[in-house]
Amino acid sequence: MKKNSSLLTVSGVSKIYQMDEVAVKALDNISLTIKRGEFVSIVGPSGSGKSTLMHLIGCLDIPTSGKIILDGEDISELEERELSDVRNHKIGFVFQAFNLLPRTSALENVTMPLLYNSTSEEHAIEKAKAALEMVGLGERMYHHPNQLSGGQQQRVAIARALITDAPILLGDEPTGNLDSKSGTEIMKIFRNLHQHGKTIILVTHDDELANQADRKIMIKDGKIIN
Repeated sequence: MKKNSSLLTVSGVSKIYQMDEVAVKALDNISLTIKRGEFVSIVGPSGSGKSTLMHLIGCLDIPTSGKIILDGEDISELEERELSDVRNHKIGFVFQAFNLLPRTSALENVTMPLLYNSTSEEHAIEKAKAALEMVGLGERMYHHPNQLSGGQQQRVAIARALITDAPILLGDEPTGNLDSKSGTEIMKIFRNLHQHGKTIILVTHDDELANQADRKIMIKDGKIIN
């Protein structure tokens, strides 16, 4: 598909959580479109609904009402097994917590998603090495997480997110556990990936980070306000 075609369309989406006898509306009739190759930030204070939107975009949950079309597929009413399959092929996640396996090397951490997809070990290792080179960790691919700095661990997480060639890279507060220098380096990697055509969605409460995206979507009280 050509760049700038629609990759993600959210149409009239609401999400309601039932808390005992109280219905809490986390998202209220939200609509947005993200094009292939865009770098978009979703920003809002705690409780704004941005994390709920991230869960829906990332196929970690389904909406109460409305439609979500991801890369041409309606994911609004999928079962958990189907959502898992879409996650594995369409979304590369980079979380605030690096979520690395502590007793395995950077290389082994990065190969893991491909091995789950029944890719041959030889091909997975080849792709993992290339991904680690891309994020500047070619010389540390055999190090374990406890031998790496926080910034380096997050680079491993980015490499792992890239290895399946998923069309979307979804960052959830990816610099939240890092010092400012490491955070700046991680944002440089995101910008470089965007320049090479990757679609990036950055979820954050930090305006300074959000402003580095091409487009900023602001959420408050479950609604898009800008």
